[in-house]
Amino acid sequence: MQILEMVRKTEFLGREFLLWLWYKSEVEEGIFDLGEKGKAELWLEGKIMLQSETEKGVEIITCEGETSDMKEARFALAEGKEIRQAAVKLAIGDNRWSFVLDAGWMNLRSFKSPRVMNDSNGDPDGFFYERAYLIEEALAAMDQIYAAFMDRRLSPEWETKDRGIIGQWMRQGRDRP
Repeated sequence: MQILEMVRKTEFLGREFLLWLWYKSEVEEGIFDLGEKGKAELWLEGKIMLQSETEKGVEIITCEGETSDMKEARFALAEGKEIRQAAVKLAIGDNRWSFVLDAGWMNLRSFKSPRVMNDSNGDPDGFFYERAYLIEEALAAMDQIYAAFMDRRLSPEWETKDRGIIGQWMRQGRDRP
């Protein structure tokens, strides 16, 4: 199977993951248990891109704002648009990252990690290794959060409980003032 075919067949998982993250961040405060690493806080903020495909073609809606209460994006979601990209903020302890998560390829773009202070008296390679560590910390956290989503997605509760609760939350986006 060609790579593009595989992406098309599994792209729905990326969209469902972004939708689940949006729901968790808005309704359940976006707190995720990372085991030994402690807790991570994740929320969508800044920019959300939604898309729908009809007989007339592709319609894309991009909503930007600094608040997690993006009424236009929630309305578009309630009207059948699917989330394709979202600006994500991730916090673990004092560290903060931001990036854009793409549903199709599940890649991170515009990645910004916490600032690393350059120690002029220390190891010249320390800056590089600290930066690499911070990138790895965020990627490991996202891997764990995605694994938690997949555990839930593959459980019987997804169909009997979660899909209905998230669907109700989506429909509420239509009724918001």
